[in-house]
Amino acid sequence: RTLRMTDDVLALAPTPDGRLLAVALLDATVRVFHADSLKFHLSLYGHSLPVLAMAASSDSALLATGSADKSLKLWGLDFGDCHRSLRAHGDSVTAVAWVPGTHYLFTASKDRTVKYWDADRFEHLLTLDGHHGEVWALAASSLGDFALSAGHDRSLRRWERTAEPFFVEEEKERRLE
Repeated sequence: RTLRMTDDVLALAPTPDGRLLAVALLDATVRVFHADSLKFHLSLYGHSLPVLAMAASSDSALLATGSADKSLKLWGLDFGDCHRSLRAHGDSVTAVAWVPGTHYLFTASKDRTVKYWDADRFEHLLTLDGHHGEVWALAASSLGDFALSAGHDRSLRRWERTAEPFFVEEEKERRLE
């Protein structure tokens, strides 16, 4: 089957349950189709620049979109409502990856950082610095115990979960300093 689009396609994201397929277009919209029939389901409007990366949560309830407008948007796939729009990075968001079985996700950006988010609380948890160039690719392990990022600095970085406790308030204070 072939589905003709009205504009250039920049990203695709199927839902893990195989029910839906999200398509990001150059006109800064995301169109969602039923995967089996390719029939239109809903449109997601809100980004001011094109969506460069997106991924559906493992329960197929949420879609995270990262855009050249530096924002991360979290959408409900049932009605297409935007749950929250977050100023995610200092430059274009280039990759999005969910931690399987959770509503935690990672984003990567041209600003050389990887960020960790709680999509239920709409909260930025952690910034992972280390790349010396734009970060283009991102993946989370199936157990959620590590994430991988790769970028323009020709490096692949593995970010592991540590045993030491993590306090969100302390991380917020550190960012403010």
